[in-house]
Amino acid sequence: MLRITNKNIFSLLLSFLFLSFFSPVNCQTSESVKKYDEILNKKLPDVLVPKQEAIEAATKQAEPEVEKQAVTEAEKNELTLLLPKLDNSLYQNWNIFGEAQVWMLGDLSPSLVTVSQELLTELGAEKALKQTYKKDDHIVNVLIYKFMDFTGAYSAYTVLHSGTNTKLKVGKNASESEKLVNFWKGNYFVDISTQNENDSIAKEFVILSSQDVSKNIQLEQLPPVVAIQLPALNRIQGSEKYCLGTVCCKEFISKIIPAFDCSVYDLQKSGGVISAEYQLSGNEKERITLALIRYTAKENAQSVFDFLRQDFEKKQKENKDIDIDVDIDESLIKIKNKKNDYTMLKQKGNLLAIAYGITSKKSGEQILGLVPWPIEVSKPINTQSKPVEEQKPETDKETEKH
Repeated sequence: MLRITNKNIFSLLLSFLFLSFFSPVNCQTSESVKKYDEILNKKLPDVLVPKQEAIEAATKQAEPEVEKQAVTEAEKNELTLLLPKLDNSLYQNWNIFGEAQVWMLGDLSPSLVTVSQELLTELGAEKALKQTYKKDDHIVNVLIYKFMDFTGAYSAYTVLHSGTNTKLKVGKNASESEKLVNFWKGNYFVDISTQNENDSIAKEFVILSSQDVSKNIQLEQLPPVVAIQLPALNRIQGSEKYCLGTVCCKEFISKIIPAFDCSVYDLQKSGGVISAEYQLSGNEKERITLALIRYTAKENAQSVFDFLRQDFEKKQKENKDIDIDVDIDESLIKIKNKKNDYTMLKQKGNLLAIAYGITSKKSGEQILGLVPWPIEVSKPINTQSKPVEEQKPETDKETEKH
């Protein structure tokens, strides 16, 4: 009986020693977790202790879905950072009305954009956001499109903007009417508008918010190279239409130039097509429309030009009312139709230009003469010198695609 009692006492003693050894660890559990979290939140050194490496790897593997979801939310909220901050000293009593609507590329039924899915895809639109603001009965909608690059944003501006050129210092190019301000800057096209006529309070918000959004867009870009090469002299400002592909071309440029068949110009091998209207001084009735295409290579431009020449020659045989004058040396085609007006085509280097609505050869040659054509210099071959390779203007030396 005595032996059993001693055994029990010995067991109790061991239990007591075990608990007293480990009890400090249990008491400090919450504190240890807190310190552990602080360590994880700090920037880890370049050389990690093996245990820390294992912990970091396990943490990343355990929470992949949370990380992915956070990135998606950040993408959706990106455009909200561009919206105006409602400082009451400027936007007195204006408030956000409802939640921001977000459209992402791939949404089949976008409720906030009226532009076709096909066109947005061709222009490289990634997402769009619409936020409504309200003050009493005054309502303004801010719509921001983001594109993959600046060419899509510039194209969207030229084909979707309303109003006329404005002196407001917003964006790279901007237009304005009584109800709206449109502009493009960087990879963004912005449309800020109100539906109410003669609403000076809403229009004031439109102007203020356009300035804020423009300042919030940090990225600056010049227009595409083909747009810079479009002659500025005698051009009707705001008449420019720039398209990257056939969807945009058919919807906007072909409506201005019915004879312009977008499918034959091999636009996928170019930096897009741009058109604009010109008014020469001294002839108010004549309005010439010029289309300019800048190809990625001279051979592409030459191929399209040759196809068009052959097509016109075929039409001339079928229709005696068409008179064609081809100047091979100048790569120039002059087509006179039964309406007694001219269409002229010229190709040089990687540029192809087509002018429509010309009433005289002189005015057509004048318009085509304004285009900054690539310079080609050659010397006769002899024993003393070698032929000089084709020289290109500064714009052609760019490695930029567009």
